[in-house]
Amino acid sequence: MGSSLSRVAAVAANTYRETVRERVLYNLVFFALLMMVSGLLMRQLSIRQDEKIIKDIGLAAMDVVGTLIAVFIGVGLVSKEIERRSLYPLLAKPLGRGEFIVGKFAGLGFTLLVNVAVMTAGLYLTLALTGRATDPNLLKAVYGIFLGLLLVVALALLFSTLTSAVIAAVGTAIVVVAGRFSDVIHNMKEVAPGAPSWLAPALYYLLPNFRDFDLKSRVVHFDPVPLSELGWITLYAALYLGFALGLALVAFRSRELV
Repeated sequence: MGSSLSRVAAVAANTYRETVRERVLYNLVFFALLMMVSGLLMRQLSIRQDEKIIKDIGLAAMDVVGTLIAVFIGVGLVSKEIERRSLYPLLAKPLGRGEFIVGKFAGLGFTLLVNVAVMTAGLYLTLALTGRATDPNLLKAVYGIFLGLLLVVALALLFSTLTSAVIAAVGTAIVVVAGRFSDVIHNMKEVAPGAPSWLAPALYYLLPNFRDFDLKSRVVHFDPVPLSELGWITLYAALYLGFALGLALVAFRSRELV
């Protein structure tokens, strides 16, 4: 068990180093500058507008940037290793395919955690520089964003085990967009009355419901987000992550590496 965890940790650490080499973290500099400039330019607005707009911009940028990283790096976690043929010597060692998948997921997950943490610090710094009070409830929205990003990584990893990086990126993007409009899918009978009766509930429960993780508007407008709700989305994320990573492992084990 200990040796298995050490191999997973080694793959995760290597994945994190690779993402840093690809200069992913440079987006943080742009984000910080954007937040600083936007905060300074909005001083002329009223205090309530100023604070809400800064929070909206910061949380939205965190979500968008994190999703782009999760999709466009996540889809290459397996496919690029196969294309570069760097996967073969790894699997020739005492490294199982399951350990490889979990390690890749953990490595990119940690990269996103660093991104989210630094961007959160940038958001709080901007609020402080513009004379706004520190709002700890922002962390609830940040937590929801991070859980959603982990789901995107798992989906990208799943598609990466099935096909090429380009097709995997398209497939992941489609599922993410569909998951963000789960309410439309749930009401498909009203939008598309000719659709089969089973299609809407099947898609609704099969696709990840990213709307559950979107707490941005509620936090910005000071709507209560109870801890029980955070517990529910954590459980939902854990179950769906297990489902997606399990499918990824099954697909990867059945894939012929030639």
